[in-house]
Amino acid sequence: MITKKNYEVLYYVTPKQYRATALDQQEYDPKAMENLDKEEALEELLLKCALSELISTLIIIFKEKYANPLPIWTGIVDYEINTKKENSKRKDIKKIQFEFKYGVKTDFGANTEYLDNLFMEFSSPSQAFKDIVKNNLQGKTFTENEHNNKTTFVISNSPISKIEVTPSTFHLFINKSSFIDYGQ
Repeated sequence: MITKKNYEVLYYVTPKQYRATALDQQEYDPKAMENLDKEEALEELLLKCALSELISTLIIIFKEKYANPLPIWTGIVDYEINTKKENSKRKDIKKIQFEFKYGVKTDFGANTEYLDNLFMEFSSPSQAFKDIVKNNLQGKTFTENEHNNKTTFVISNSPISKIEVTPSTFHLFINKSSFIDYGQ
C-alpha cells in the first residue's frame, strides 16, 4: 500500500543554493541521495501496485498541491529517446502519455515545463474507475457530468482542473497556475 510517507518526497523543494544553475556548482544537496532512494522506492511501488491504487495515488498526490511528476513518470514510463515515444512499464496500461508543456517560470526566472496532463488507456476496461475517482476526490468541491460513457469531474481549488474517465481510460488535467518549482 502506498502511504503519504512513500510520496512525501514528491513535495521536497531543493534549496536554491543546491540547484544546478551553473556548471561550476560546488555544493550538493545533502538530502539528494536520501531523496533518490525514496524516489526509487516510490517508483517500485507505483510499478507493482494494483491499477486502482495507482489511480488513487495520482489523484491524492495532485489533489491538494502540485507534486513533482518526474519520479512518477520514470516509475511507470519507458521512454524511447530517439522516437520520443512513451510506453508503459505496466502490463495493465496499454497506452500512457505524460504531456509536459512550457510556460511556467523557475524560481530563477527561466522558462520551464510543467505537467499539463496525464493520459492512460487500460488493457482491461472496468466500471470501477469512475468510483475510484469520485472516492479520491472527497474533501474537494467538484462537479460530475456524464456523456457518451465518459464522466468528467471538474474540481475547484485544486491543482487538478479536471479528470475524464471511461471504463478504459483515465485523463488527469493540471492547472498551470499550481506549478511549484521543486528544483529538479
